[in-house]
Amino acid sequence: MAGAQPRRQPKRRVTAPSALIPSTPEGSQTIIEMPENLKVPQSASPVARWGAGDISERELSRERHNLYATPTRRIQRVPRKHVCSATVNKFTGKSSAPSPNLARIKSCLDEYATPKRAKIGPKAASMEDLTPNRPKRDSDGGVTVVVFYRKDRLSVVRSPGLHNASEQQAAARIGRFMLTTAWRRRREEVRCLKKTLEFQVCCSERLRTQVWALKSLLDSDNVKVRLAMRELERLKQLLKEKDIEKALLAKEKIELEQDVCAAEDRMSEISIGWRNTRNELECARAARGSAEQSLALERAAVMEAQAQRDHAYRRISVLEEDLTQHESMLATSEQEATALRRNVEERQRLLDDTCKQLKLEIQTRKRITAECRALSERMLAKAAETAVLGDELSEVRARLTRLELELATTREQLNWWPRPLTRMLGMARCWLRQPMSVPEAVMWTLVPARHGC
Repeated sequence: MAGAQPRRQPKRRVTAPSALIPSTPEGSQTIIEMPENLKVPQSASPVARWGAGDISERELSRERHNLYATPTRRIQRVPRKHVCSATVNKFTGKSSAPSPNLARIKSCLDEYATPKRAKIGPKAASMEDLTPNRPKRDSDGGVTVVVFYRKDRLSVVRSPGLHNASEQQAAARIGRFMLTTAWRRRREEVRCLKKTLEFQVCCSERLRTQVWALKSLLDSDNVKVRLAMRELERLKQLLKEKDIEKALLAKEKIELEQDVCAAEDRMSEISIGWRNTRNELECARAARGSAEQSLALERAAVMEAQAQRDHAYRRISVLEEDLTQHESMLATSEQEATALRRNVEERQRLLDDTCKQLKLEIQTRKRITAECRALSERMLAKAAETAVLGDELSEVRARLTRLELELATTREQLNWWPRPLTRMLGMARCWLRQPMSVPEAVMWTLVPARHGC
């Protein structure tokens, strides 16, 4: 037989009764040797229980372990890029190559394969072939039939009821028939076991393929899980950065709100100063009316006021300088109000001095005439000053309106632009609209209410 030699069981000699031992014409006796341990326990494997002696229990357990365990030669894994790019399915995966263990089992099964005999219909017992076989050594089923001749001089136990040769031949034929029937039944059972084993091997190969496909699916899922974890870590880091940015924006928002509150306070202070200035201007107008009345009374002493003309001119120049300073320092309304208050006091003091001088110089006509002329000129100057003050008031109102618009624009810019950039843009815009000198630019830069800080 191809493959490994069958492993023989130890034998013992059994002397059958004389009715079951065929006698040859030469007078030899046929002794049948049966294997020992005929009673096999139920815990043994089916192959060992039915007499398959070519595979031991150890080899059979090793084959069973190889069927259910991981093969010695692992299948080449699919590259990760393929696992990630294409979906792995258990019905589309590549089948693994047949393992050497499966080939070995099939070779063992091929050793047991015997050609099927032609099916013979039922016939009478008298027509069955009961001719004795030729003396030979048969090892197919694990039972050895040995023919011993009389020269071996072995003791023979004969049945007391059989004495003639025909009875012995009939007993031998019956024994051979029973052995042949048992052997055929045993071969059918071995064939059934072989089919069962082949089916189990196919199932194990199919399960191994499914396990490989499931491992591939598990690897692809693990890769996807790792990618998802990396993406989750990246999103967490991005969320932390966004939280930090949100905190910074909230802090900047609070600072901008404080700046807006400060600008509103400054605006309220400016409006209060403007109202104070307007009240002072009304007071100045009232003082101007009283001054005109006093001037009407003092027309007779105009000549006496000629000496005060130069002084009045100097005071007019001082007032013009004060007006120029008021134009450059509109934001500081309190200082302008103080300057106006000081000018009113000086005018009042000047009027008092003039009254005193007019009382002292009332006796000279020429001087009165000269003073009358001077007073008329001074009256014209006061009218011009009043017109200038009205123009200044209109300019102040226009500038206040423009400041309100600039404040609204500054608030809108503060909501969108950074603070330093807003400051620079406000300064540049103001310089482009109204060119200034270096001191005015320095004053403009130092005053925070001009650029909304």
